[in-house]
Amino acid sequence: MTSHEFLSQTEWLRYKRHLQLPGFDENAQMALKKSKVLVVGAGGLGCPILLYLAAAGIGKIGIVDFDVINIENLHRQILYNESDVGRHKAIVASEKIKILHPFVHIEVFNLAIDYENVRSILFDYDVIVDGSDNFATRYLLNDACVIMDKPYIYGAVFQYEGQVSSFNVLLNNKRSCNYRNIYPVPPETGVIPSCAEGGVLGVLPGIIGCVQALEVIKLITGLGELIVNSTWIFDSLSMESQKINISNPIPFRISDIIPIQNFCIPSVINEIECYEDWEEKLKNFQLIDVRTVEERNTISLGGMHIPMNSIKEEFNKIHDNKKEILFYCQTGMRSKQAAQIFQQLTEGKKIVYSLKGGIASLKNVGLIFSKKD
Repeated sequence: MTSHEFLSQTEWLRYKRHLQLPGFDENAQMALKKSKVLVVGAGGLGCPILLYLAAAGIGKIGIVDFDVINIENLHRQILYNESDVGRHKAIVASEKIKILHPFVHIEVFNLAIDYENVRSILFDYDVIVDGSDNFATRYLLNDACVIMDKPYIYGAVFQYEGQVSSFNVLLNNKRSCNYRNIYPVPPETGVIPSCAEGGVLGVLPGIIGCVQALEVIKLITGLGELIVNSTWIFDSLSMESQKINISNPIPFRISDIIPIQNFCIPSVINEIECYEDWEEKLKNFQLIDVRTVEERNTISLGGMHIPMNSIKEEFNKIHDNKKEILFYCQTGMRSKQAAQIFQQLTEGKKIVYSLKGGIASLKNVGLIFSKKD
């Protein structure tokens, strides 16, 4: 038997409080010891994730980060101190983790993860944990995990609020939903400010990162219930939390990993306002409703129905006729994203529009439209 097949006396002492827990036996601790977890991002979220996964006894931890430590990081990135400023996060984090738990194997990726290297970096790991702070990396990791059949533990923070989900988890031989079930396409550049622009309460990434680490431990050991097909949202000011279930838990279909540079590009989508003579204006367009079936069954402007999460797969159904294409939804946000996706898929060969403000804007100004046609 090798050292990986049993716990040593030192390990029994180290994990004694784990092993005293009801339902947490040596097999659970051995599962942690045999597991390989990749943490992408060694910042505000990554620091508590790395600390608690290493302390819990994860056998191999990969750390991906290309950034260097600066003094603005120190109010939330608790692995570092002023003497570390100017050094690379992944390298310093690995040094600190080895001090905490010298028996954990650490692999350092001191680089930016991207379309070219994501498959090779993720290949050897069982679970992928997202400690990044940008949408491009989130979509890249989510899509890669779906393609490569790996669970993806997501977390995000902004100002006083954070959220966590466990995506693409195997349940009854089927994968749970993924990040695109909630956010089908990336937001436009500049629409949602980053933590650097909007700020973040220093303790909040610690809370959210710990919950992510907890999800990893539960996933590996089989203990408890995971945050699957739902999102857990925490408000640090009110201390209130809620778990919002995803209305359509069927996993969003992903057929390929899109190059990271294609994400979050500025939109050039034209928006149409139909406050006056709206019925006549709409006759000039091929209408595409990107809302859910439930929304469409309630009220509709007519036209073709292609839900937001099916645009990539069903865009060929939009016929090329003389009419220009107008996407619409309830408030104008999803339709603008759908129009952007359509332009990318058709390489900009067709001019498309989005109904500004959506159906709600027509209703708000007292305009009448019909039930589903």
